[in-house]
Amino acid sequence: MNVKQLLGAIGAMLFKIILSAAVIIVVFKLAVSAYDFGFNLFADIPIDEEESGRTVNVIISENQDSMDVGKMLEEKGLIRDAKMFYIQEMLSDYKDMITAGTYELNTAMSVEEMLEAMCSNAEAAEETE
Repeated sequence: MNVKQLLGAIGAMLFKIILSAAVIIVVFKLAVSAYDFGFNLFADIPIDEEESGRTVNVIISENQDSMDVGKMLEEKGLIRDAKMFYIQEMLSDYKDMITAGTYELNTAMSVEEMLEAMCSNAEAAEETE
């Protein structure tokens, strides 16, 4: 075996090792991202884990959809991610039930508790029908 062939074989082996390492790193990062997404979606941890939290008045108008509400809640510091709120709302029992009104929400509330408060008018209307 001459030197050129030896260097070519070593180069090919190094390329395969580097490519394999890159693939492993990408797969690992994707797995971590998927886990974080699932954890944040289903854990529903409030911003403030203390019982008192911070109370914020929120006004929801008729023309706001759940993504708009999520953006507003994120801006007011009640949730971490508006997109995650949208997905949580879509997967919850409160899908498309957010009603217009003024609500007192707290940073110690979970997304589920906020949805329950913002949908209470819709649930009451359904019960009377």
